[in-house]
Amino acid sequence: MGFLVVDVLAGLLFVLLWFWAFSRYNRRKAAKLVQLLRTALGSHAYILGTKWSSSSRLLIRLRLSPALFQQLVIRVELYPRELALNWLWSRLRRRKETLTFEADFDCPPAFNLEVHNHRWVARTGRKAPRHSRRVAIDQCEPFVLTTRGDWQREITAMMNALVASRDSDFLSVCFRRNSPHFSATVPLDSLGSESNHSQIFDVLRELANCASAASF
Repeated sequence: MGFLVVDVLAGLLFVLLWFWAFSRYNRRKAAKLVQLLRTALGSHAYILGTKWSSSSRLLIRLRLSPALFQQLVIRVELYPRELALNWLWSRLRRRKETLTFEADFDCPPAFNLEVHNHRWVARTGRKAPRHSRRVAIDQCEPFVLTTRGDWQREITAMMNALVASRDSDFLSVCFRRNSPHFSATVPLDSLGSESNHSQIFDVLRELANCASAASF
């Protein structure tokens, strides 16, 4: 019985140490991210504050100048490293650490638009000759599924902006009639270089300008 109590206490201590260590790791990583954003935005934006909703989810409130967006926030989704099973499940599902930009416009868009980035990779069958090293790559053009009978110039401008930003690797971009009017999700590792920072925010500004100019 004594050994059982010792084992239970040791297991509980290990879980607490794991939670404490990886919670601190996530907070250190988030602090570096906030500093990275502060450097990348420069004088164009101000970080008003940060708030943790859990040990792996952070909310960053921003104010841009000029104010293309209203109520701009960045939702940071890190791996739930503090919970070992959740972390393992996230890695098995190949879920990425992400940043989601959410904002409102002065005038809400009169349309709903969702753009998702999917990539498929295929290879030849197992019976292909081993000496064959050729790889044929076919790149398809973006396509749109729509319920509208007409087509607007502003939607074309939005799609062109997204296609031109493939290096930014947006996972999804959404426009809504209801708040938040705009949201865009990018992988956290896409902020690896300063050029990517500027490109991502340039695309966000262009999308905001397209939405502001749209009249449906």
